[in-house]
This record gives sequence, structure tokens and C-alpha cells, in this order.
Amino acid sequence: MATIQSYLKKYRRTFLYVIPADHEFRLFSISPWKLNLFRDTIMYCLPLGMIGVLLFLINALVNGKVFFPIFMVVVIISLMGFVVNRKIKLDYRMVIVVALLYLIAVTYLLFVGSDGPGALYLLIITFFTAMIFPTRATFIPLVVNIAICLLIGFIIHFKPFPNALSETYDLTLWIAYSWNFIFVSFVSVFMIHTVLNGFEKTRLKEAILVKKLDASERYYRNLFDANPVPMYIFELTTGNFLKVNDAAVKKYGYSQEEFLSMNITKIRPASEISKLMDIFSSIKTREYSGILTHIDKNGKLFPVEIDTTIVNIDGIDARLVLATDVSKRMNYVRMIEKQNQDLKDIAWIQSHKVRAPLTNIMSLTEMMLQQPHADHIDILQMLKDSTTQLNEAIASIVNQAEGNQVLPPEPE
Repeated sequence: MATIQSYLKKYRRTFLYVIPADHEFRLFSISPWKLNLFRDTIMYCLPLGMIGVLLFLINALVNGKVFFPIFMVVVIISLMGFVVNRKIKLDYRMVIVVALLYLIAVTYLLFVGSDGPGALYLLIITFFTAMIFPTRATFIPLVVNIAICLLIGFIIHFKPFPNALSETYDLTLWIAYSWNFIFVSFVSVFMIHTVLNGFEKTRLKEAILVKKLDASERYYRNLFDANPVPMYIFELTTGNFLKVNDAAVKKYGYSQEEFLSMNITKIRPASEISKLMDIFSSIKTREYSGILTHIDKNGKLFPVEIDTTIVNIDGIDARLVLATDVSKRMNYVRMIEKQNQDLKDIAWIQSHKVRAPLTNIMSLTEMMLQQPHADHIDILQMLKDSTTQLNEAIASIVNQAEGNQVLPPEPE
């Protein structure tokens, strides 16, 4: 069995070599599937057809017919010679092979008669020719069949040489036979033409769709790879990384190869792994956003705001994650909170430390105005102490305000 398979592989490689898929056509251009159809038909059907030819040749030799077997052998050898001859352009070979197949079918009709396989071969060759050549040439086999029927009608009527058809058909009967044969050929070719037209249009639409999908895929791949924000995709069931972009490689310090051999738990501190498992076990089928803590290769912790969604990569359920480092934003929030606390402290100072000496100054000033000629040494000393307290309170407020200015955060 292994030996047979080995021979079959060599046989197929031979035909792939003599009928290459990347051939440059000159006479016409056909779709790759038509070239494959031509190759496979010659490769598989021709050897099987040769068995039937060989049986007819043996029968002809037994009955004393020499010309027919010799002629068929020459035609078949010529056919195989043209098939394997790489020096001849493939499109020329295809035309010659089809012409020789027509010659074999006509020879069968003339020397074996309508009871032989000639008419069947002719019909099969019609289908084959209509399918392998360009769609615009689909009806050429029908024209060829009409020409063959006219030629055979001429031979039947004038009998230029002995043949099997002249013995069983006259011109009127052959016209009736030919009309039915041409009708079947027309219906068959018309159906093939209609199917191939639809198939080619569908194939063209699919090619355009594939091109658009490829362009869309390249766009989103570039959008992923070139995104300045770290992005990664991990498998839902295992948590293994499937894909990371360059920004993630730069941010976390791991190479692409290291990432693809890791699990998402590697970028989370040990204290939060259980929290991670709880999150993703509860959101397996929906999106998720939130603030988490991540850790890079050097052990540095930093907060990230993640946005995630479910995706499918080559049939694998996965999660796409956009991880934005929000360290600066969090620091800014903490500074704002501290500033708010400082403002509260300033308000307390103003209500307690500033208002008391200011009230004292106002009261002492009122006393001096009520007694303009009295000795105010003690009052002046008290006034001085109150102004000193007021100045210290104001200086404390100014210093605290200047030391807690908050600048807007830089873009992350």
C-alpha cells in the first residue's frame, strides 16, 4: 500500500510539474480552478479512458482492422507528448489536447459507429471544453460540434472512404441524429455558461470581499500594533497571552516571546491575584472597565485603567484589554484632595487665629477713640501684641497656600 501511494505521489508531482499553476498564458487567461480542472482531468480521467481505448483496439485487431488501431495509437502518443511537453506554452497545449480529444471522438464515430463511445466522448469533451476555457468561449464547443456533424454528413453522403456510419445512416437519418445531438449540446453548454457566469461573478465578489476584509484586518492590526496605549489579548479559559502590542512590551519590560509564554497573573501583584480571578470569573461574557494595579518586569507597581471586551481569535474565546497607566492622574487626584484639606485648614485658621486678634484690635481701637486724652500705654502694648498675632496668622496662611499649588497633570 505504501508503495502504491508513493507511485501516486510521484505521478501527481509529475503532472504538477508539466502543468504548473503559475504558468503565464498568452492566448487567453483562465481562473486557477479551471487550470486545476484541466490538470486533474488529464491526470486521472485520461489513464482510465485509455483502458477503454485499449479494449477497442484489441477488438479491432482481432477483427482484422489495422488502420484504426495504428491511427489511434499515434493520436494517443501525440496527445500524451503534447501534455508533457513544457517547451510548448500551456495555453497552446490545452488547445492542442482538446483538438486531439475531438479527433479521437470523431474517429470512434467514423470507424466504430454510433453504437460505440464516440458520441458519448464527443459530448463529454463538449462539457470539458466549455468548462476549462474562458467564459466568453463557452459556446465554441457547440460551433465545433455543428462543424463535426456537417463534416460527417458530407462523409456519409459522398462516402469518400469506408466508415461505419455510412453503413448504418443515410443523410436524412444523420441529420435527425445530429439535430438531437446538437440540441443536447446546446442545452448543456447553455447551462454550463449560465452556471459559470454566476460562479465567476460570485468568485469576483468573494475576491473583492476578501480584499476588503484583508484591508480591514490590516487596518485593525495596525491600530492594535501601533496604538500608543498598552494593549493585549489573552485566552479566557487559561489566561495565557495570545497577542501584545509594542506599547505593552515597552511598558511592562517583557519581550513579545516572554509575553506569549506568560499568564496574565504575571502582570498582577501576588496580593491581587485572587481579586483578578474573582473579576474575570464574574464577567466572562461581557465588557469590563475599572482601575487595577499592575506590576512590570522590574517589580514596579502602577495603577491602570482597563477597558476590556470579548473577542474571538481563530476560534478561541479571548479578551482584548486596553490598559492605560493612570499614575499621573491618581497623583493629581491625591494632590487635589490634599489641597482641599489645606483649604479647610486655612478656613479654620481664618476663623480661629485671625478673627481673635482682629477682634482684639477693633476693641482696643474703640477704647482709644472713647478716651482720646487718657494714657494708652497698656492699650498700645496690647494692640501691638494683637497685630503681631494677626501678622503671624496671615503669614501662616500665605505660606500654606503657596506650598500647596496644584498644576494640571501632563497627558498620560
